[in-house]
Amino acid sequence: MTPKELLVNNPVAQIVIRVYRHFDTIPPAISLENYRFYIISNIAYTVAWMVHLVWLIVFFSIGQYTMASVQVASIGCHVAAIIFNRKGRHQIAMIIGMLEVVAHQLLAVAVLGWGAGFQYIIPAIVMFPFLKKDSSLAVKSLLVLCGLCTFLYLEIFFKDRPPVFILGEVVMKGFNYSNIFFCFALNAMWGWFITIAIHRSEEVINKKNQELFEAEKIAEQAELQLQLEVKHRDAEIYRLRNVELKNSNEEILLRNRIIEEEKKRSDDLLLNILPSEVAEELKDKGSAAAKYFEHVTVMFTDFVDFTTLSEQMSPQQLIDELDSCFKAFDGIIGKYNIEKIKTIGDAYLAVTGLPKADPQHAMEIVNAAIEINEFMIAREEKMGDKTFQLRIGIHSGSVVAGIVGVKKFAYDIWGDAVNVAARMEQHSEAGRINISGATYQLVKDYFDCEYRGKIMAKNKGEMDMYFVSGRK
Repeated sequence: MTPKELLVNNPVAQIVIRVYRHFDTIPPAISLENYRFYIISNIAYTVAWMVHLVWLIVFFSIGQYTMASVQVASIGCHVAAIIFNRKGRHQIAMIIGMLEVVAHQLLAVAVLGWGAGFQYIIPAIVMFPFLKKDSSLAVKSLLVLCGLCTFLYLEIFFKDRPPVFILGEVVMKGFNYSNIFFCFALNAMWGWFITIAIHRSEEVINKKNQELFEAEKIAEQAELQLQLEVKHRDAEIYRLRNVELKNSNEEILLRNRIIEEEKKRSDDLLLNILPSEVAEELKDKGSAAAKYFEHVTVMFTDFVDFTTLSEQMSPQQLIDELDSCFKAFDGIIGKYNIEKIKTIGDAYLAVTGLPKADPQHAMEIVNAAIEINEFMIAREEKMGDKTFQLRIGIHSGSVVAGIVGVKKFAYDIWGDAVNVAARMEQHSEAGRINISGATYQLVKDYFDCEYRGKIMAKNKGEMDMYFVSGRK
């Protein structure tokens, strides 16, 4: 018999394989941020029903059929918790598991007495709800309070009360010592479970990061290909300019026209990278000096849960969707006096009020932000989870702008206004436009705004923030 046939025909081997797959296979409903809690809770529920199975055998063997029946109900609760957990309903599973443990210990102490030691299990499991960071704090607190009140209730009313079922001294000590041992083992297992969960989660996270790296690599290769095409075109222009003109005047005019078209394409490419004033200065002088602009408005946009959504797309789908969104943004800001600075991953940075001063800089960029936001909301309604949700942050202030680098040079901006705009975007919400107090003072007569209060911003302290509701 081959090893494969041995595994197929051996019931014990099949059970072992099923248990292994239970822990090794992650259901599609489990999100990345809940992966660690899923591993911990899945192990905990499995250990719980196995322990109750042992108690079922023990109680049945000593004739305690009532407690044996309770073990059957407890096993059913933990199996239900496992089912909910694998469907991504972690909070429901956690409530079922916690309430089962508390209720079980209450019943066990009421029936077998304080001396059996079942009450010690309650303090040992109160840290379990806090292993899931995004669950409701109220639910966590209620579960812990339920455990505390139950323990105090047992302490006050059952510590000196005789048990319903009288067991022998040896059996009672066995229960007491085993429960004490189980509590210490449970606390030790929390650390072990957390270590396992962190290790497994890091493996998944590393895999997702590798996929994201591959997507970025494809984008870099596309950029390199574009640069090679531009270089080839420039070389062709130079060749054409130095070819001996031996043909007729008609041929000369034709070649000159081709050269001018290629030159225009090169100039258009430069204008696509730099503002027109900066591009002209760069062509005339060979360099462009950085300049200070006192009154500008900066806009940051960012896609919500980009990393999570990007994991659900192929690299080509991800690049296509980013390209479609950013092309639409480019078209919208083109209707206003706005300069696109750059895209940074899934972030989009633009500014108005430079290189030419514009007294309406704040109004221009808020109008553009409203159109961009409306575009993304309409796109989400049409495409669902095939696209992204957008949040926008805007701040008005002063910046320094200029060209960075020699190779692959880019026009960029620096200053506190850029950092504050980034904070506005970070504290915005999906489908909302968050503006600073400085911008609000410039646009309050033209737009309806909702005051959010003073909100703590990283490295900035408390700042006034407003949501733009629409045009007046």
